[in-house]
Amino acid sequence: SYINYFCLMKLIESLGYHRGVYAPLMQQLLRNDPALKSFHRGLVSTKAATKVASNRATSFDQSKRNTLVEVLHKQYEHLAPDSKTRAQIDALSASNAVTITTGHQLNLFTGPLYFWYKILDVINGAAAMQQVDDKHQYVPVFWMASEDHDIEEINHFFLGEQKVRWEAVTAGAVGRMPTTGLDVILDELTPYWNSTDQAKELLVLFANCYLQEGTLAKATRRLVHQLFGADGIIVVDGDDAALKSLFVPMFKAEVREQFTHKGVTQTNTALKKVVKDFKPQVNPREINLFYLFNDKRLRITTDANRFGTTENPTKWTFQSLSEEIEKHPERFSPNALMRPLYQECVLPNIAYIGGGGELAYWLQLKTTFEKFDIPYPLLQHRTTVLLMSEKQVKKCNKLNLPIADLFLPTATFINKRVRQISDIDIDFSSQREVLKDNFKAFHDLAAQTDKSFLGAVEAQEKKQLKGLDKLENRLLRAQRKKLQDEVVRATDIRNDLFPNNRLQERTAHFSAFVSETGLTHFTKELKATLSTAVNGLAVIQI
Repeated sequence: SYINYFCLMKLIESLGYHRGVYAPLMQQLLRNDPALKSFHRGLVSTKAATKVASNRATSFDQSKRNTLVEVLHKQYEHLAPDSKTRAQIDALSASNAVTITTGHQLNLFTGPLYFWYKILDVINGAAAMQQVDDKHQYVPVFWMASEDHDIEEINHFFLGEQKVRWEAVTAGAVGRMPTTGLDVILDELTPYWNSTDQAKELLVLFANCYLQEGTLAKATRRLVHQLFGADGIIVVDGDDAALKSLFVPMFKAEVREQFTHKGVTQTNTALKKVVKDFKPQVNPREINLFYLFNDKRLRITTDANRFGTTENPTKWTFQSLSEEIEKHPERFSPNALMRPLYQECVLPNIAYIGGGGELAYWLQLKTTFEKFDIPYPLLQHRTTVLLMSEKQVKKCNKLNLPIADLFLPTATFINKRVRQISDIDIDFSSQREVLKDNFKAFHDLAAQTDKSFLGAVEAQEKKQLKGLDKLENRLLRAQRKKLQDEVVRATDIRNDLFPNNRLQERTAHFSAFVSETGLTHFTKELKATLSTAVNGLAVIQI
């Protein structure tokens, strides 16, 4: 059931919530800072999306559409998809069809909760556009990051503080990894999820997705399809020879011209001028490609017009490497910076929905998109969600604790709480104003005499104001000690909702909420509530 929504930008401005969550770059993007205008095409809005859809639909080559549809039908064969899913894939053949896309790593059993929020935002976004624009077909897409190779980032999820970890067999690109050993994980999960029918539903879901499929990519597609397929989302695996054949000219241009390194380096220099303390999300390499060889994903390097990889002894000239790219495009894999370019090349996409870290490196790429002559999409930050139980909501109400305050940085949260419940006024603002008024006479006097006296007045004023600050902080600490029990009750609630002082969605697993309510109810309620979220933040009672 719906509790409340808070405008993300209102929280950013009034609570300082962003300080522990978003870097300065993302703060500027979320408030649509004009200083960043040249680094992106715009944020998603109905007007902007309709305009971009018209351009993208007409400019996307029909042969690419045909290849995309053919590939998707092949990738979905193992699921025996129903007519609705097949029709959704076929819709991409039409010249008026466009996509709205998100992507994610192949986290074990979805991994953290924000996996859900990204996908539901894309589903809701496509549905919302379809309601206002009947000239185009909007298809929601989930792009699997199946070519990543950092197994340590995806081989686990958390049940509370318990880490469920898969001892996976590494196979270079993670999507190609066999699902060997996941029966052991199922046995490990059974004691947790065997008490109710809703919990047993999770065991069946895990078994269907991970024990029946041969690779992690196929298992993840089945999982997303079972959870969200009824809502029309289409899963794309870019690790495909036919799709990569569409990107062959860009592979070769990257090797020959090093467009990504040049473009991102240029953009990073420009961003440093308009973003305080800017730090690149991803740093470019000379060549931003990998070579998939013998179950490894090897970085391609260059030295004096000769090309090779970090381990494979084979060396290429540009001509021989170009021939290898043309004959075996499936052996070449874009890195994190080039993956967005590849994605936008093979999809008729108009918008990308992602988290702060993702959008940060998309902002590094607009110049590179232009160098490769690939259309750059609109951007949207995914919804940030806090799920609360009825018990937690009642505790907040009993303590008269505003839910918005939970998003404050820890020290700010505690100090504000002490001020709220204290029977002593800890705010010395009025005393500061009195002190400043008293010093005005000295300032007037200083204006009539030597400047050295003005310096003495200002120094004394600063000293006394600083003394008031110290007294206020000492009083605050004293009250915090006196009211410790009540402060602990409030911080306990916050710690439950922000484990390890991080957003709940970054560690919590969906099973913690589904094992009581059931999958269907959880998905339906979450989707419905997120569809009405405004400006990026939802607080939901489950």
